[in-house]
Amino acid sequence: MPAQGLTSVEKQQREFVRIDDMLPFAWTIIPEEEISKILLHYEKHREFPAKTGDVNALLSSMDIGDKLKLLERDEPNLARILSRLDMKLNFLIRLFHPGEQQQPLVPTPINLSGGGLAFWERDVPLAIGEVLHVRLALSPDALAVIECYARIVHVRHKDQNDLDKVACNFEPILSQDRESIIQHIFKRQAERLRAKKQV
Repeated sequence: MPAQGLTSVEKQQREFVRIDDMLPFAWTIIPEEEISKILLHYEKHREFPAKTGDVNALLSSMDIGDKLKLLERDEPNLARILSRLDMKLNFLIRLFHPGEQQQPLVPTPINLSGGGLAFWERDVPLAIGEVLHVRLALSPDALAVIECYARIVHVRHKDQNDLDKVACNFEPILSQDRESIIQHIFKRQAERLRAKKQV
Protein backbone atom coordinates (compact mmCIF):
# COMPACT_ATOMS: atom_id res chain seq x y z
CA MET A 1 0.00 0.00 0.00
CA PRO A 2 1.54 3.39 -1.00
CA ALA A 3 2.17 5.90 1.80
CA GLN A 4 0.13 8.68 0.12
CA GLY A 5 -3.30 9.23 1.65
CA LEU A 6 -2.52 7.57 4.98
CA THR A 7 -3.10 9.18 8.37
CA SER A 8 -0.08 9.92 10.55
CA VAL A 9 -0.98 6.96 12.82
CA GLU A 10 -1.14 4.61 9.81
CA LYS A 11 2.22 5.93 8.58
CA GLN A 12 3.75 5.27 12.01
CA GLN A 13 2.31 1.76 12.08
CA ARG A 14 3.77 1.02 8.63
CA GLU A 15 7.13 2.42 9.75
CA PHE A 16 7.48 -0.02 12.63
CA VAL A 17 6.47 -3.27 10.92
CA ARG A 18 9.54 -5.52 11.32
CA ILE A 19 11.11 -8.55 9.73
CA ASP A 20 14.20 -10.67 10.34
CA ASP A 21 16.30 -11.07 7.21
CA MET A 22 19.82 -11.82 5.98
CA LEU A 23 20.89 -8.83 3.85
CA PRO A 24 24.07 -7.37 2.33
CA PHE A 25 25.11 -4.71 4.86
CA ALA A 26 28.02 -2.45 5.85
CA TRP A 27 28.55 0.40 8.28
CA THR A 28 31.13 3.01 9.25
CA ILE A 29 31.23 5.31 12.29
CA ILE A 30 30.55 8.99 11.52
CA PRO A 31 32.19 11.61 13.79
CA GLU A 32 29.66 13.84 15.59
CA GLU A 33 30.91 17.03 13.87
CA GLU A 34 30.41 15.42 10.46
CA ILE A 35 26.89 14.20 11.26
CA SER A 36 25.99 17.75 12.36
CA LYS A 37 26.90 19.01 8.87
CA ILE A 38 25.03 16.15 7.22
CA LEU A 39 21.90 16.83 9.31
CA LEU A 40 22.04 20.55 8.50
CA HIS A 41 22.30 19.82 4.77
CA TYR A 42 19.48 17.26 5.03
CA GLU A 43 17.18 19.71 6.86
CA LYS A 44 17.71 22.34 4.14
CA HIS A 45 17.61 20.13 1.04
CA ARG A 46 15.95 16.84 2.07
CA GLU A 47 18.89 14.96 0.57
CA PHE A 48 22.34 13.95 1.73
CA PRO A 49 25.44 15.88 0.66
CA ALA A 50 26.95 14.46 -2.53
CA LYS A 51 30.16 12.50 -2.19
CA THR A 52 32.78 12.53 -4.88
CA GLY A 53 32.97 9.25 -6.73
CA ASP A 54 29.67 8.05 -5.27
CA VAL A 55 28.79 5.24 -7.68
CA ASN A 56 25.74 4.11 -5.70
CA ALA A 57 24.14 7.56 -5.92
CA LEU A 58 24.73 7.54 -9.67
CA LEU A 59 23.20 4.07 -10.03
CA SER A 60 20.20 5.04 -7.89
CA SER A 61 19.53 8.07 -10.07
CA MET A 62 19.59 5.83 -13.15
CA ASP A 63 17.44 3.04 -11.65
CA ILE A 64 14.99 1.63 -14.21
CA GLY A 65 13.14 -0.73 -11.85
CA ASP A 66 9.78 1.06 -12.16
CA LYS A 67 10.03 1.16 -15.96
CA LEU A 68 10.85 -2.55 -16.04
CA LYS A 69 7.77 -3.33 -13.92
CA LEU A 70 5.58 -1.46 -16.41
CA LEU A 71 7.23 -3.23 -19.34
CA GLU A 72 6.79 -6.60 -17.61
CA ARG A 73 3.01 -6.45 -18.11
CA ASP A 74 3.23 -6.19 -21.89
CA GLU A 75 6.60 -7.77 -22.67
CA PRO A 76 7.63 -10.10 -19.80
CA ASN A 77 10.47 -11.78 -21.73
CA LEU A 78 11.99 -8.46 -22.81
CA ALA A 79 11.63 -7.07 -19.27
CA ARG A 80 13.45 -10.12 -17.83
CA ILE A 81 16.30 -9.79 -20.35
CA LEU A 82 16.67 -6.04 -19.72
CA SER A 83 16.56 -6.59 -15.95
CA ARG A 84 19.42 -9.11 -16.11
CA LEU A 85 21.41 -6.85 -18.42
CA ASP A 86 20.88 -3.93 -16.01
CA MET A 87 22.07 -6.06 -13.06
CA LYS A 88 25.19 -7.13 -14.94
CA LEU A 89 26.01 -3.55 -15.95
CA ASN A 90 25.54 -2.33 -12.38
CA PHE A 91 27.80 -5.12 -11.13
CA LEU A 92 30.52 -4.16 -13.62
CA ILE A 93 30.26 -0.48 -12.70
CA ARG A 94 30.65 -1.30 -8.99
CA LEU A 95 33.50 -3.70 -9.74
CA PHE A 96 35.57 -1.17 -11.67
CA HIS A 97 34.53 1.97 -9.76
CA PRO A 98 34.24 1.09 -6.07
CA GLY A 99 33.28 3.88 -3.69
CA GLU A 100 35.95 5.70 -1.76
CA GLN A 101 37.05 3.59 1.22
CA GLN A 102 33.74 1.75 1.39
CA GLN A 103 33.45 -1.45 3.34
CA PRO A 104 32.19 -4.37 1.25
CA LEU A 105 28.56 -5.36 1.75
CA VAL A 106 28.47 -8.59 3.75
CA PRO A 107 25.39 -10.81 4.31
CA THR A 108 24.36 -9.94 7.87
CA PRO A 109 21.46 -11.02 10.12
CA ILE A 110 19.23 -7.96 10.41
CA ASN A 111 15.94 -7.10 12.09
CA LEU A 112 14.58 -4.38 9.81
CA SER A 113 11.81 -1.79 10.04
CA GLY A 114 11.08 1.53 8.39
CA GLY A 115 12.22 3.25 11.58
CA GLY A 116 15.53 1.49 12.11
CA LEU A 117 17.35 -1.80 12.30
CA ALA A 118 19.22 -4.15 14.56
CA PHE A 119 22.16 -6.19 13.35
CA TRP A 120 24.36 -8.91 14.78
CA GLU A 121 28.15 -9.02 14.34
CA ARG A 122 31.11 -10.37 16.24
CA ASP A 123 32.95 -8.05 18.68
CA VAL A 124 31.55 -4.68 17.56
CA PRO A 125 33.46 -1.66 18.92
CA LEU A 126 30.31 0.49 19.13
CA ALA A 127 28.54 2.47 21.86
CA ILE A 128 25.09 3.94 22.41
CA GLY A 129 24.78 7.41 20.84
CA GLU A 130 27.28 6.84 18.04
CA VAL A 131 26.08 7.50 14.49
CA LEU A 132 26.71 5.06 11.66
CA HIS A 133 26.70 5.54 7.91
CA VAL A 134 24.69 2.49 6.85
CA ARG A 135 24.76 0.80 3.45
CA LEU A 136 22.08 -1.83 2.90
CA ALA A 137 20.95 -3.83 -0.12
CA LEU A 138 17.46 -5.31 0.03
CA SER A 139 18.63 -8.43 -1.83
CA PRO A 140 21.95 -9.91 -2.95
CA ASP A 141 21.25 -8.82 -6.54
CA ALA A 142 19.75 -5.39 -5.71
CA LEU A 143 20.18 -2.72 -8.37
CA ALA A 144 20.89 -0.01 -5.81
CA VAL A 145 22.14 0.26 -2.25
CA ILE A 146 20.23 2.21 0.39
CA GLU A 147 22.53 4.64 2.18
CA CYS A 148 21.41 6.43 5.32
CA TYR A 149 22.49 7.31 8.85
CA ALA A 150 21.51 5.52 12.04
CA ARG A 151 22.03 6.42 15.70
CA ILE A 152 22.80 3.52 18.03
CA VAL A 153 20.19 3.14 20.79
CA HIS A 154 21.20 -0.23 22.24
CA VAL A 155 24.23 -2.56 22.28
CA ARG A 156 24.08 -6.05 23.79
CA HIS A 157 27.33 -8.01 23.79
CA LYS A 158 27.19 -11.78 23.25
CA ASP A 159 23.45 -11.59 22.48
CA GLN A 160 23.05 -14.76 20.39
CA ASN A 161 25.45 -17.23 18.81
CA ASP A 162 28.30 -15.27 20.41
CA LEU A 163 27.37 -12.20 18.30
CA ASP A 164 26.82 -8.66 19.57
CA LYS A 165 23.45 -7.01 18.85
CA VAL A 166 23.42 -3.34 17.80
CA ALA A 167 20.04 -1.57 17.54
CA CYS A 168 19.76 1.74 15.68
CA ASN A 169 17.15 4.32 14.70
CA PHE A 170 17.44 5.80 11.21
CA GLU A 171 18.58 9.40 11.66
CA PRO A 172 17.97 10.49 8.94
CA ILE A 173 16.81 8.36 6.01
CA LEU A 174 15.41 9.55 2.69
CA SER A 175 11.64 9.02 2.48
CA GLN A 176 11.91 6.98 -0.74
CA ASP A 177 14.46 4.68 0.95
CA ARG A 178 12.18 4.25 3.97
CA GLU A 179 9.33 3.36 1.60
CA SER A 180 11.56 0.83 -0.23
CA ILE A 181 12.34 -0.82 3.12
CA ILE A 182 8.66 -0.96 4.10
CA GLN A 183 7.71 -2.46 0.72
CA HIS A 184 10.52 -5.03 1.11
CA ILE A 185 9.17 -6.00 4.55
CA PHE A 186 5.62 -6.45 3.24
CA LYS A 187 6.93 -8.50 0.30
CA ARG A 188 9.01 -10.79 2.55
CA GLN A 189 6.09 -11.24 4.97
CA ALA A 190 3.82 -12.24 2.07
CA GLU A 191 6.45 -14.72 0.78
CA ARG A 192 6.74 -16.31 4.23
CA LEU A 193 2.96 -16.58 4.62
CA ARG A 194 2.69 -18.29 1.22
CA ALA A 195 5.50 -20.68 2.16
CA LYS A 196 3.73 -21.59 5.45
CA LYS A 197 0.46 -22.29 3.62
CA GLN A 198 2.23 -24.63 1.19
CA VAL A 199 3.73 -26.70 4.02
